[in-house]
Amino acid sequence: MNKNILLLFALLLSRLAPAQDNADIRYTTEQDTLIKQRFIDRYENVFMTKVPTRHILKMGIEFYPYGFREYGTSSPQTKSLTLGYEYKLLPSLSMGINVKGAGGWGSSIGWTGNMSANAQVRWYFDMKRRISEGKSANNFSGNYLAIVGEKYWQTEFFALPQMKTGIEFGLQRRFFNNGLIDFAAGVYYQKSQSRYNPYEFLSLERKTNDFEISTRTTLGLAFGDWEKSGRLPACDLLHCDEAVNSQWKILWPVVKISSSVINGSLGIAYERKIGNSPLSINTQVLADYNKFSAGLVDNSSIFNTLHYQIHSSVQGRYYFLQQRNIRKGVGGNNLSGFYIGPHMDYVYYYNTVNRFSEKKHLGAGITYGYQKTLFRNAYIDITGTQSWNILRNQTGKNRLGSLRVGFGLSF
Repeated sequence: MNKNILLLFALLLSRLAPAQDNADIRYTTEQDTLIKQRFIDRYENVFMTKVPTRHILKMGIEFYPYGFREYGTSSPQTKSLTLGYEYKLLPSLSMGINVKGAGGWGSSIGWTGNMSANAQVRWYFDMKRRISEGKSANNFSGNYLAIVGEKYWQTEFFALPQMKTGIEFGLQRRFFNNGLIDFAAGVYYQKSQSRYNPYEFLSLERKTNDFEISTRTTLGLAFGDWEKSGRLPACDLLHCDEAVNSQWKILWPVVKISSSVINGSLGIAYERKIGNSPLSINTQVLADYNKFSAGLVDNSSIFNTLHYQIHSSVQGRYYFLQQRNIRKGVGGNNLSGFYIGPHMDYVYYYNTVNRFSEKKHLGAGITYGYQKTLFRNAYIDITGTQSWNILRNQTGKNRLGSLRVGFGLSF
């Protein structure tokens, strides 16, 4: 019996034991067939840095700080139409000419305006290095130092110089096929007419030779000898699909400083969406300042004027095309697009022209405009407002309207 049990146990163990696998196992290696990928440089596609060109024709609007201020004016900047041509002599050196003009019609003074022409020699100081590193071609998208000479023609009402020369530091960028933006700040030596008549009852004289520090900005179109790109990465610049719930906005500063004029403008704003809706709340504060000094003709006294204006506002913005653009895949849930909505503002204005006068405006009305995010940390906001003053015993018009073109940095 015991022998039978042991035999059965041995038989079960033999059945449970794993059989030896006699299959021949071989290991082989194969060459990787993945192709090396090239990632597109968004910067070079937006600003066309790899597209060579030696000629460029430019037209647009130049924003430049200027002159006397009046309550409720839209901006402390003149807006001049400009037409220019620039030609590359060397990869780092160019020559250009520009013609600018601005003006308007007044019911009591008729047409007033100014025109100017300037010549520039620009040194794109980092262009040669960028070309050697393969980061750029020979073109006009770059940082530069420039020598500038400019001549002015104007009516008596304007207080611009007759001519000036100076040095500028600037940043010029072409974007897409025909876009152009140019920021510059400079130091200039200027020669002015000694006498002029800003008002019918007032003749002034000022220092004929003077120095000036000022900024300018040009937005416009460019045409040249480059081959146009058929497919443009527009959303790399405009960030069409990017979701943005809130942003801080800092207005690009406007500055003009000389012995007779101190002019400037600063602004800051904060905008936040209401949930995921196309509605937002925009709050902002803008400050404009202008001081002017000149001597009275045939009198030893000095004529001084001071204007400053603080403009604070709260706006409800409805981006009325946003939902449609999201459905069509051409927009995102952000703070870009056409808008309209209610507007409330408080404006305090002070000047010393009319025996020290001040005005206050607490108003309610509407706002309308177009805002777009650019270059990830920049923006442009073209906004108009109409508001009616609810304060009593205030001089001037009851309605305050403004139109501003704001551009700057966003975070």
